[in-house]
Amino acid sequence: MQKDRIARMLKDETAGGGVVTTSLHPGHIVGPGWAPIGPTGNYDPAVWRTLSAGQPLRIPGLGVELMHHVHADDVAQAFERAIAHRDMAGGEDFNVVAPTALNVRGFAHEAASWFGQEASLESVSWEQFRATTTDEHAQVSWEHLYRSHCLTIEKAKSLLGYSPTYEPGPAVLESVRWLIEHDQLEVDRPLAV
Repeated sequence: MQKDRIARMLKDETAGGGVVTTSLHPGHIVGPGWAPIGPTGNYDPAVWRTLSAGQPLRIPGLGVELMHHVHADDVAQAFERAIAHRDMAGGEDFNVVAPTALNVRGFAHEAASWFGQEASLESVSWEQFRATTTDEHAQVSWEHLYRSHCLTIEKAKSLLGYSPTYEPGPAVLESVRWLIEHDQLEVDRPLAV
């Protein structure tokens, strides 16, 4: 809510003849050094261990809720293009995300496959999910999943020439690989990809 209010304030500032502003709205940023929002919509590292072990993963809701990731390199590209196309970018705001979004079930299946596993998913109610995780993880999941983000990048493409390099799965995989290689994420099996 505050982000939207700030973006509108900046847009009004530019329209009123004040400072020329541009707002970029990135999705869930991933890439080397970034802890990704995982298939349950939070940062819980246990999710990756569960998927790597082929154990059942409890997912809240229906599993069709969407998350829209973006690689940090693509965020940087959007900044570069906004600067290069200042006349087009001034007073505008842009979504900066991957070309596609991931849903909870598809994301979990793809992530499990990185470890040579099949995802075993158990749909649970939000109340059941909250009972099996920390308050923080449950709240972060709720905040990400109840919105079911799937954003368009058409405006950024047409006005700035934004062309994201990464699809969300490979971008998240890059994060996971980096975290494992730097002993910041414990998994039961090594990556198979």
